Amino acid sequence: MTFTASSPFKAISPLRVLIILACIGATFFLLQGVSGTHRTPIKQPLAKFPTTLGDWQATSSRESTDAVIKMLGVDDYIEYNYASPSSLSVNFYAAFYESVGTGGGYHSPKNCIPGGGWGIDAVKTVTIQPKSGQASVTVAEMIIRNRNEYQVVMYWYQNRGRIIHSEYWEKIYLVLDAILEKRRDGTFVRLMAPVPNGDIQQTEKVLQQFAAQAVTELENFLPGR
Repeated sequence: MTFTASSPFKAISPLRVLIILACIGATFFLLQGVSGTHRTPIKQPLAKFPTTLGDWQATSSRESTDAVIKMLGVDDYIEYNYASPSSLSVNFYAAFYESVGTGGGYHSPKNCIPGGGWGIDAVKTVTIQPKSGQASVTVAEMIIRNRNEYQVVMYWYQNRGRIIHSEYWEKIYLVLDAILEKRRDGTFVRLMAPVPNGDIQQTEKVLQQFAAQAVTELENFLPGR
């Protein structure tokens, strides 16, 4: 019995070859555009972010270790704990990157928060009305739970003049802006608040009010369009 060797390339049609070549060419073009980006500095250090925000007053701050900062590749960040006159508390975290993806990048709360007994009960989007009077924006929200203890988490990406709630859209805009504007700067913002007495709706309302002030104030620090 004899066997005839057949080339695997005979099964590839000319159209498929053209499609493959077009994809390779497009990928090369995108990589060339992205690699030509420049680092965009922050307007002013986040350390100057107000410790008084409306009725909220910062009660403490937290600094990450050098190892964590190096791992994240973050260029500037703050983490403040704020308290309201009614004793409600909010943990506010903002991390700024001059060039996302070239030295460091975001870590989605969907991947980072689960653990230590905490799990995600619900994920949705909510609408925030910035205090500056600009158009309303959409941010992401999660309800997390550890047994009978709940927390509300809100987060968004405040990048190059946009408020982005989706990790997927953030990546799309990142590529487009890298090509068209030669910029990859971006900021990840996260708010966390414990839920007293199991009243999730009230905590959501309070966190939305805080977010409305934070979105507006951050514009004084972050590079816009």
